Amino acid sequence: MSCANSKISNEQILTLLFAIAPQFATTDPVKLAAYNLLIDSLRCMINEAALGCCAILAFANLLAHYLTLQLNPFLGISNSISEGQLSLSLANTVSTGNFWASSPYGQAYWQLVNNYKIGAYVTNTRGVGGYGPQCCNGYGYGFY
Repeated sequence: MSCANSKISNEQILTLLFAIAPQFATTDPVKLAAYNLLIDSLRCMINEAALGCCAILAFANLLAHYLTLQLNPFLGISNSISEGQLSLSLANTVSTGNFWASSPYGQAYWQLVNNYKIGAYVTNTRGVGGYGPQCCNGYGYGFY
């Protein structure tokens, strides 16, 4: 299930995940196997060639977003939960139209990948150069 052309290892992704979301840090082999399975499954959502040096950060935020959803499957789709006599209401400022807005990691992922424009480029609309933020001695118009 792993992407043969990937230059990013699972270990690199997990190392950054544990740095940005320490609540997911673990040495438990069962959890690490589940993390690795999820990483391999999410590889289709990351375009390493387009994201360049930001690909690992995008991947770590994407993984943290899905792990956050695992902990709370109602995140972003419900603002109240009732069980018997117990009722919990949550402040919900998440638009139901944006799956990524339901966690801070999803928001970070969405913000990062939205800095990259793939496809038609209309001249005289934004900056000069290539697509996306400048990194790895590349071109781009940076973050606006």
